[in-house]
Amino acid sequence: MQKVVVCGDTAATEDIAAKLIQSRLPLTVLLDAPDADKVGMDGLIALAAVSENPLQKATPKQLADTDVLVITDFADGAAEMVQAANLAGMRRVLKSAMGVGFAGKVLVATQESELCTYFAQRFSGLKANAVMGIGTMGLTRCFEHSLAREFDVPAGAVTAYVIGTQPDFTLLWSRAYIGATTVMSLLQETDDAAGLMTRVQAACQAYARAADGHSFCGLIERLLAANAGSALIAPVAVRYDEGDQPLVYSRPVQIDRRGVTAVASVSGSEAEQQSLAEALTRLSAQIAAIEAGEN
Repeated sequence: MQKVVVCGDTAATEDIAAKLIQSRLPLTVLLDAPDADKVGMDGLIALAAVSENPLQKATPKQLADTDVLVITDFADGAAEMVQAANLAGMRRVLKSAMGVGFAGKVLVATQESELCTYFAQRFSGLKANAVMGIGTMGLTRCFEHSLAREFDVPAGAVTAYVIGTQPDFTLLWSRAYIGATTVMSLLQETDDAAGLMTRVQAACQAYARAADGHSFCGLIERLLAANAGSALIAPVAVRYDEGDQPLVYSRPVQIDRRGVTAVASVSGSEAEQQSLAEALTRLSAQIAAIEAGEN
């Protein structure tokens, strides 16, 4: 049975904790929330009373043998306020966890998960393969489901990936397949190819704007299953030491009991790779500005 501590202070924290309490995965769920009322602690206790998985309020000592820390947003509102609250909340939780010898995995399920994954790894000092963010995993599912609807095929027949970051992503059209057939070749036979691509892009943009705890719940549950041994290949946010500046971005990797393991690189077209490079430049600048403000 995995011991999972959900950290945060928003409705997303409550949504994710509720999902894990009701999950078919064998879990002991603990909640670390600065304000119990904000996350509906009493309601979650009632839910646990009629569910398989128990719920407890987390204490610092309990972090020592926790398998997975799930970090959610610590505030709602303007992006700047959420970012500041998330950085402060993560610093507090991870300082406490590392102080009692935490050696598990960290799963970042926040807005701007790539940026928060970078700082979660830095604050904790854990190896990069032990810290992952929800990344573009949800966007990838949105891309695949949108393609399935457009081509009227089962979603399971579609293989496609979204790379980059949650707010600044790239759809890999050049590496999308339906069965063994590339989507690009199918588009050549489609009367309204431009319209189809526009609709799919718009669906992914809408998802990126609206994604919250509700849409993260299933993704987190699947990643916890992978951590328990049901391996998965998905684009999650991971730190990579490439050149002078470490980068965190989402690309397909394998997730299993070992944490994150690199798989064969999935490269897009020249335009897609350029889009990724530009997104990472913007993220690097954002990280540098935050780190400069710390000094």
